[in-house]
Amino acid sequence: MNIGVAYEGGQIAKNLGGCRTFLVVSTEGQTPTGKHLAETDDDNTTALLKLASMEKLDVLICGSLGLAIRNALEMIGVLLVPGCEGPAEEAVAKFLVGEKQGDPTLLEIGREEDPDDPMACMHDCARCAGCGPIELLKQIPVEEVK
Repeated sequence: MNIGVAYEGGQIAKNLGGCRTFLVVSTEGQTPTGKHLAETDDDNTTALLKLASMEKLDVLICGSLGLAIRNALEMIGVLLVPGCEGPAEEAVAKFLVGEKQGDPTLLEIGREEDPDDPMACMHDCARCAGCGPIELLKQIPVEEVK
């Protein structure tokens, strides 16, 4: 498993949105096997998603985060541990032993459950192919080609 931590001077960065440096810890079970710092080329959502994919992050420990980045990371399967503060390495150790940390209510803010949302993207995706276009295409009759 790979655990990422939004990193700023040895501490968990207060805001994921402005963070460019991440501590990445590789583990086997509950045992850390390696760590390194990884940097993004920008502090935007796309750069963070690229880093999460390249580093094969399973978990991301962070401070505050926005709705768009939260939804994007959840859609690619990253488990989020938001609302954390303090030393980055200590946060990883707490996660590995199952100690509760952070503020999980940050993940509940802004949720819009919709049983008709096929992508479970909470309609925060600017009408991605999974939401709007599919419904619109279903309404258009198929014309026979002659």
